[in-house]
Amino acid sequence: MKNNFDYYIGIDWSGAKGSSHKGIAVAISSGKNNLIDIVNPKNKYWSRIELFEYLVKMSSLSKILVGIDFAFSYPFMDFKSYFPDCKIIKPNTVFQLWECIENQNQGQEDLYGGGIWDDEILGEYYNSPVKRGKLYSSRRRLTEIAAKKIRSPSPTFNCIGPAGVGTGTLAGMRLVHKIKTSLHSKCCIWPFESNKNLKNSNIVVVEIFPSFYFHYAGQSSIKKDGRQKTLLNDTLSFYDQKFISKLSIDKNDNDDMDAIISCAALKYFLNKQKGFALDFESKEFLKASKFEGWIYGVH
Repeated sequence: MKNNFDYYIGIDWSGAKGSSHKGIAVAISSGKNNLIDIVNPKNKYWSRIELFEYLVKMSSLSKILVGIDFAFSYPFMDFKSYFPDCKIIKPNTVFQLWECIENQNQGQEDLYGGGIWDDEILGEYYNSPVKRGKLYSSRRRLTEIAAKKIRSPSPTFNCIGPAGVGTGTLAGMRLVHKIKTSLHSKCCIWPFESNKNLKNSNIVVVEIFPSFYFHYAGQSSIKKDGRQKTLLNDTLSFYDQKFISKLSIDKNDNDDMDAIISCAALKYFLNKQKGFALDFESKEFLKASKFEGWIYGVH
């Protein structure tokens, strides 16, 4: 794909309860230079709804590529189902999956997704603060298996502990559902939609994995404390980008760093990404991407 985005936006995400999230960080870079800056919220911290409104506004003014740190889908190819053996709720496409997650969380504040854990049927598939479901297992998407040679993501149904990406994924699915149902053909959620929509949309949204980008650049994302500035500069040097704001160690800068490096990676992989700029290397990967999604940057 020709580099024709006006802006690149990297977002470190949060699935936490409430409407003010210190874990959300947003970084932006113009397609005309290699400078990256932090986008500050109106208040002290971002809400997920405020972030949604920001992205909609930006897409009305410019063509943007947005990367957000959560799993856009669940494993499907292993059992040909998102929720194996579930006879009542059987989403067969990612769009039906997002709608299902949305319906299970009606009334939850600021796109929070944890309401599904209380469901007597679907709650059994999660390792959550409510319970370890009887049907929970450490399933993996094909993109996660492919990413393992650089950095392995956590299983998407795990919603417990520091590595529990599942809570953010639930809130994230509500976000992409809201973006898609609000903007329709003006947006493309990659890689689930056609290349035509990819080229014609004002906003293209992709799944990112910040830790992968640090390790891809030959750096370690583990235990950043005390070496933030050196780690940031060394990683940005690999991606040929520069951070122009001040990295405040007193602030929640690990989230800022993840957003900054993700923003750099969005630009780096633009003309290299299989399934985005180039064809997937196998029909298996192509088919899996339509059900399970794909992490931007993973080959």
